[in-house]
Amino acid sequence: MARTDKNSAGIARPWWFWTGVVLSCVGVGLHLPMFFAMRTMHYRMAGMGMGSSPGMVAGMVLLVVGLVAAVIGLVRHRPSDEGTSAAGRYRVEPGPEDRLSPAHRRLIAALSLALVIDVMKPATLAFIIPGMREEYGISAAEAAALPVVALTGTIVGSLVWGWLADRLGRRATILLSSLMFITTTVCAVMPTFEWNLFMCLVMGMAAGGLLPIVYALMAESVPGRQRSIVMVLQAGLATVAAYFFTSALAAVLIPVFGWRIMWLVHFPFAVAIIVMNRWIPESPRFLVRYGRVAEAERILADYRMVLADGDHPPAELPRRQGTVAPLFGRGALAKTLVVGSYALSWSIVNWGFMTFLPTLLGKAAGGVLPLSSLLAVPGTVLVAYLYARWSSRRTMVLSGVVTVLALLGLAATGRAGTGPAVYLFLALLLIGTSGAVATLAPYAAEIYPTDVRGAASGFTAACSKAGGLFAPPLIGLLLAHYPGMRIIGLCAAVPMALATVAIGLKGRETAGRELEEVPQAPAAVFRHATDERGARAGAA
Repeated sequence: MARTDKNSAGIARPWWFWTGVVLSCVGVGLHLPMFFAMRTMHYRMAGMGMGSSPGMVAGMVLLVVGLVAAVIGLVRHRPSDEGTSAAGRYRVEPGPEDRLSPAHRRLIAALSLALVIDVMKPATLAFIIPGMREEYGISAAEAAALPVVALTGTIVGSLVWGWLADRLGRRATILLSSLMFITTTVCAVMPTFEWNLFMCLVMGMAAGGLLPIVYALMAESVPGRQRSIVMVLQAGLATVAAYFFTSALAAVLIPVFGWRIMWLVHFPFAVAIIVMNRWIPESPRFLVRYGRVAEAERILADYRMVLADGDHPPAELPRRQGTVAPLFGRGALAKTLVVGSYALSWSIVNWGFMTFLPTLLGKAAGGVLPLSSLLAVPGTVLVAYLYARWSSRRTMVLSGVVTVLALLGLAATGRAGTGPAVYLFLALLLIGTSGAVATLAPYAAEIYPTDVRGAASGFTAACSKAGGLFAPPLIGLLLAHYPGMRIIGLCAAVPMALATVAIGLKGRETAGRELEEVPQAPAAVFRHATDERGARAGAA
């Protein structure tokens, strides 16, 4: 029988999991001799066969075996209905002190590191593509497949990991992503561009899955009074830190070791998350919801929070927890469409309009963009304060309004690439978009019940990436016929404006409230669509 103390909660079979971690680390290590053997060729490995090194072959086998073993270690049997029949009468409440405990601070530190490495993965693409193009002899159009494949992986990962988080637990899926971060560092030794594409797809799945589950775990573990400001600051500052570390490491390491080293530097960060797993307990609300009340009580004691015995009726175990379908059922459809449209409209601005800013600004981009981006840091701090102390819904509306006004202002400049107006509108655009994305994931994690919080967070994250699949080619097509920022600025502003209005009219208020106090559709509503399908199937 596996241990069930507070630090092993979420790991069903610890020996299987840790065996998988060790095998994966050894598998990565077996790839390193071949990498360093190429130092006389400036670490160029293009054209090598995958079977040219027995160590690399053995390493790949160990990576696969290790990943399978870790998954076996994380999978937990579905709890029985008897074990969850009384869970509905409990609710998690802040303790008498109502402040962050040392255990909370450790959790925030560990999950912040996880977010940094999560953002570093896609940020690395911009720094490796030039070297990759040179080594593999591919065109810019061919190299563009790399970010598209990685982005596709993040969309798939967001949906799949959301489903897993509602079945296996938040902690288990975070550990799985971290282990996949370890295994995908071998992207550094892939000899062909096609193998790089495959590894980038896997990496994207892990990165896309980790981010929404981190916010689900944070929302369910941190007291309501501190939750909002901590999560929004975490979302904004982790992104800034990730881009800083990535750019700094690229500037120092690529001239010496080539572009491939940028994948290997992720290895110690990913291992650190695994090592810090004791700082990442399972969500107490998830444990309570699925009948593991004793484990939840031990974790809550560390958090200095309490498990209150209320007058709520006993809850049934969700029949299909973790699926996306209940998000579109009766009582949930409206808020799913509202949050999804806000995420999708942001992705159109971020992946579409902003992708072409360096091209539109020309040589001025080198001075305009860094100066304007400096304002994103204090802007994120202000957004976090407003989200927590003023209103979550109104802060999202304000971020959307600032983004729309900035897009309209840039559209009004037409072809102009410099001048005080451009600086002002670019600064507003970066403040607005950074505020929107910093509030989006925390908000999605707060407005859904525990049964579907993982799936809802994953769906929202997928929407925030989906614009990257269609917005760049559409924007490029518009630019070919209508040069300048006028038309594309208007096209990006319209969906953002509509989504902002929707949040203002239909959004739920979450600031300062415990999750149980946020207006939500009851669990029975989320089961409605599934129950109807089951009844029809039985009748058939």
